[in-house]
Parts: sequence; C-alpha cells; structure tokens
Amino acid sequence: MDLDQIEKLNDLKQKGLISEEEYQQAKERILGSQPQQAASAQQPHTILQTNNYDYALILHLSQFCSWLFPFLGLVVPLIMWQSKKEDSYIDEQGKVVMNWVFSSLIYAIICLILFVILIGIPMLAVLAICSVVFTIMGAMDANKGVIKNYPMAIKFFDVKETPRVPVIPANPQN
Repeated sequence: MDLDQIEKLNDLKQKGLISEEEYQQAKERILGSQPQQAASAQQPHTILQTNNYDYALILHLSQFCSWLFPFLGLVVPLIMWQSKKEDSYIDEQGKVVMNWVFSSLIYAIICLILFVILIGIPMLAVLAICSVVFTIMGAMDANKGVIKNYPMAIKFFDVKETPRVPVIPANPQN
C-alpha cells in the first residue's frame, strides 16, 4: 500500500507537479505513518481530539442541556470547564459561560418573584430568548477565538476579554 503511494508521488514529481521538497515531505509522512498505523491497530479504543475552539464552542452550547433536565445546563458546562481548566483559553471561556449561567439564574428567580405582578411572565420569555441568542453568539465567538462576556452578564469571574477584530477586505476599492 505504501509502495503504491510512493510510486504515485514519484510520478507527480517526474511530471513536475510537485517539488523535490514536497516529494520528500510526503514520502516521510507515508513512511512515518506506517508504525503509527500498526500501533493504533493494537489499541482497542479511539481517542477523539478536538482543538480548543471546538471545545469552547461545545462548552457554550452545553448550556442547552437544561432543556433536557433542569440544572443540567449548569452542571455540564461546569464539569467541562473544570476538566480542562489548565488551558487558559478554555478557562476564560468557562468563566464567560459561568458568568451567564449564574446571571440568568438570578434573573429567572427575579422573574419568578415578579410573576405575582404578572410582569414576570413576559420578562421570563425575554430572558429565555436572550439566553438562546447570547449562547449562540458566545459559541460563535468562542469558535473564532474571541473571549467576550455575554451582554447583561453579571461579572462573578474576572474575564480577560479579547477585542473582536474587524474583517478588512484584502483589496479595498477606493
């Protein structure tokens, strides 16, 4: 199998489609992957690896677990945050999520108290909409590497926010 791949690489090099350096790198990759494949065939389980941005995205979206079971939207993000707290990016994103979880819990309690006056009903609906929108916004920011507190979040944990970088076109038209 490796021989076929190396022959294909050699054909590409002979035709001038890849350089000698690219050929050597690809050849080393093919030959270097053979021991890894043998080692992975011996292991019965697979290890799933994600980057920090994907993990932070899932950390934010894990708040929706409360739709399945009450307080699961608090427990799951807390466990995810604490399990990878040694990573500074995940630590900051976990603080962002926990700031919003605790804030929304306080806002929900206030809305429940205001149910007596009937103003709590529309306020609870607005809080639910804000929770969905803010969580999705936070997840999108986290996937882009931006650390930003949710709007209306009470800052229980100090978060080192990063500015959103504006997208500048490559060739601006004057």
